Amino acid sequence: MRKSNTDYVALFVLNASEMVLELVASRLMAPYFGNSNFVWTAIIGIILLAGSLGNLIGGHLASSRKARGVSAILLLCAAIYIMITPLINAPVLESIKSMSIGTQASSVFGSVVFFLIPSTLLGVITPIIMKDRIGTGKEKGKESGRITAIIAIGSLVGTFAGGFWLIPSLGTRGIFVLLGIIIVITVLLLKPWEVLIDRKMKIIFWIMFVFTVGLGIVAVLIVANSNDSHEVSIDTEYGRIIVEDVEYDGEAVRLYRQSGAYSSATFLDEEKKYELVFDYVKKYDEMFKYLDVNDAAMIGGAAYQYPKYYISHYDNKRMDVIEIDQKSTEIAKKYFFLDDLINEYGEDRLGIYNEDGRMFFENTEKKYDAVLSDVFSGETPVGSLSTKEAAKLIKGHLKKDGVYMLNVLGSVIGEKSRFLKAEVKTLRKVFSHVCVMPVKKEYSLEQRLNWMVVATDNNKYEPEECLDLDLSHALLFTDDYAPVEQLVLEE
Repeated sequence: MRKSNTDYVALFVLNASEMVLELVASRLMAPYFGNSNFVWTAIIGIILLAGSLGNLIGGHLASSRKARGVSAILLLCAAIYIMITPLINAPVLESIKSMSIGTQASSVFGSVVFFLIPSTLLGVITPIIMKDRIGTGKEKGKESGRITAIIAIGSLVGTFAGGFWLIPSLGTRGIFVLLGIIIVITVLLLKPWEVLIDRKMKIIFWIMFVFTVGLGIVAVLIVANSNDSHEVSIDTEYGRIIVEDVEYDGEAVRLYRQSGAYSSATFLDEEKKYELVFDYVKKYDEMFKYLDVNDAAMIGGAAYQYPKYYISHYDNKRMDVIEIDQKSTEIAKKYFFLDDLINEYGEDRLGIYNEDGRMFFENTEKKYDAVLSDVFSGETPVGSLSTKEAAKLIKGHLKKDGVYMLNVLGSVIGEKSRFLKAEVKTLRKVFSHVCVMPVKKEYSLEQRLNWMVVATDNNKYEPEECLDLDLSHALLFTDDYAPVEQLVLEE
């Protein structure tokens, strides 16, 4: 029976790698299917299934003399699969997305394609090592507990290392390549050549080992030299942000995309860098038609499109921007002229708070003439800011006759109107006036579009156009029940 302390190291590293793979999987899928609970559910479910399959296969192999040799070859296969993934994921996931089978089915399909096989292969080694080390000796109880603890600690370390360090530091593609390299090194710790008695298996192992090392070198070179001057991809704690230069309505524009959705932009022309690109953002100026706004807050900065316009076009007015992702603010400064704005107009007029929007209002005593909201994860609104309790909280931070304005995506009638209607019904439980306004001159009530929702207790409020919504079957969002993702993604 083989007894080597490197077995413990291998179990630790492989289980840590498994957790990092699970975390980074969401970043691979997010640009195509968003970062919703549906995507996470699919990833976790498939990886759990894969781990069980791997353990079953390993259990059947454990009694064979060739078990360790076979498991080493399977681990090399897992390393190959993982390192190839970031090189081929884009066309594959784009094809799955184009099938239009829904977020749930697409997420499961994508998870099966990219994570079922490598996670299964990673799970094979555990029962083999457990059988070799535990055996039938008197210390099998202690050994079993020791191995279980090592697996759990490895998973814990992988979770923290992946979430707190690797993802923000390396990015998705770099992590996939790194995981492949780590698995190859771990295979060496198992010393499979000592148990590969069959000459053919030895040859297969060493051919695969050399191939995997070569693939790792190629993958590193591809990832290191894959920067495109027209696109920048940055992974943050909250998702992948893609900065892309395109032509939009005949003008050079830089787009900000997160979790598969375009959420902000800027003109690249120096003279228009503070102007508004998207139509819906222009609708925030509606607040000036009936209210003297001097101090405003905006939840959701992204590329700071409207804050830049507000500060540069309205003298002596202030705005606090609450953007949860600090990396997003750094990107706005570097790529979307936010640094230029601060240098030109000073820091006093623009307050930047990199924290959760709801927590900001829970902890601040500030009051505003207007609170603007443009908060999404991909195309999914943030549930904690959609509830009756959140509306009450924000209302408590409005000055007398203040206004709360939200960008909402949906339709006014039909199957795609469920979230919009629920949000309007929720706001009407808190504010005396709630209006849904179109942001374009030409629109269809059944089309999924951006709509500006205005909520206020100001009796002087007289909107130019306020649409009627049938709220008889609409849900009421509360902190206890707010199925935001389900309503939006089912649309």
